[in-house]
Amino acid sequence: MYRFVLLTFAASVSAYVILDSKCPEVTKVENFNFNSYGNGVWYEVARYPDDVVKNGKCGTLIYKQEGDVKKMKYTFVTNNELMTIEGTAALAKDAGTTGKLIHSLPYGANGTVIDSELNILAIDYDKFFVGYYCQFDEAQKNYREAAWIISRSKTLSEEAKAIVDKFVRDSKFLNAGKFEWSSVSGEDCRVDA
Repeated sequence: MYRFVLLTFAASVSAYVILDSKCPEVTKVENFNFNSYGNGVWYEVARYPDDVVKNGKCGTLIYKQEGDVKKMKYTFVTNNELMTIEGTAALAKDAGTTGKLIHSLPYGANGTVIDSELNILAIDYDKFFVGYYCQFDEAQKNYREAAWIISRSKTLSEEAKAIVDKFVRDSKFLNAGKFEWSSVSGEDCRVDA
């Protein structure tokens, strides 16, 4: 089965940054426009490290409305092989007007669909968004987190990068040093037949 990275909600604990405490309080985007967010193509430009995607590059996220369901397809390239995972996205039932989403993806044993929360922390619907995931493990008393910087273009414009950099720098829990910036070079994105 193909492996997915963008929304690294895999069951493996090693697929996340793990910290000894509870998940931080996050402020999600207010007046979130799910239709504008979940329409068209986004490119992964940076993410926290994880064991799911590992050295994957050229991440692309495509949203498409199909009836009442928002379908999502994430692709990335590893060793010139195209990896794909498909699922659905929806506003969380308790989202209200915020950017709290539920992604349903086949991450469980034997492809069982798992629902995972994605918080949109910042967004410019035409340029970028910053997403964050955190899950507290009550038994271990620690949490796993993942974060992404996603763009409408393969690279952030200087203006968008300055806004994102400031947002991350001003955040009380995001760590600029944890982000790995993705390659979009022709060789890295090449897929062998």
